Amino acid sequence: MIRVPIVGVLLFAFACASAPTPPPAHAPAPAVSADALVDHSGDSPETAVAVPKDAPNDGIDWMNNWIYQRYGRFRRKSWAIANKEGRHYEEILVELPDHSMHKVYFDITESWEAWRPEPAPPVPPPHR
Repeated sequence: MIRVPIVGVLLFAFACASAPTPPPAHAPAPAVSADALVDHSGDSPETAVAVPKDAPNDGIDWMNNWIYQRYGRFRRKSWAIANKEGRHYEEILVELPDHSMHKVYFDITESWEAWRPEPAPPVPPPHR
């Protein structure tokens, strides 16, 4: 009769044991187009950049710094104040060194509400 040491049998059984099954792999993320990755901040009133209410100089310095950080050197060609659906915007047209023009929108609603001009006094009727 052949005697097999118990330790050898245990080592053999341990070596033959199956490894635990790995967790299921995560499904890959769906492909995203390059257009979807473009930052559109400030390109339209819907994506307007909010200017902080407490920004000094009526937010002008803050807006200029934001434009500079995004585009680099620029020249303001024109600006306008607009409103849409109860929000107030500053629309700035800038020219870059390559002579391309970009329109940037800033949401100035918080500053506008804090400043809100007094309504003009009524005009008296003419004397007769």
